[in-house]
Amino acid sequence: MLINVATLVQEHVGSSRDVDIVDEPISLPEFDYQRVVNGHARLICTERGVLVTANVTLTAPQECARCLQPFEQPLEFGFDEEFVLSIPHPLTRELPDHDQEDFLIDDHWHLDLSEAVRQYEQSAVPLVPLCRSDCPGFAPEVSATTASDTTDRWSALAGLAAQLHEEETDGASQA
Repeated sequence: MLINVATLVQEHVGSSRDVDIVDEPISLPEFDYQRVVNGHARLICTERGVLVTANVTLTAPQECARCLQPFEQPLEFGFDEEFVLSIPHPLTRELPDHDQEDFLIDDHWHLDLSEAVRQYEQSAVPLVPLCRSDCPGFAPEVSATTASDTTDRWSALAGLAAQLHEEETDGASQA
């Protein structure tokens, strides 16, 4: 999701623009990430680039923690991030210092919100995603043959449990 900030970065610090985000597709193939985003962003000119204050909504594919079924979860989150110029400022010709973790404005004066949205989505996803609040969880069907197989497998342990219980009640070892 590219936003051209060529004119904004040439204005004085504090100048701003508002951008409505309507059904904007985001794609980051290296993360196998594709979403459609809606929301609002405010862009404010800073000394180093542009501060983006955004509120977005999207739908993220999830797997229910109880029943393990896939479902689509609507998410809403906001973030504030500064996008730093990667080329010298058009007026001052100064190149701002930036770290490897900083979001950058490219050499065509575009800032791309895609990676910021992906990162903030990861923190907005619930730790235990549920397809619905009253999800009963995983309930496998048990057939008659499965029940008898289970009983046969545990019969040896049932005998051992009975022997240990008998030893505890007698107070002496039978071995």
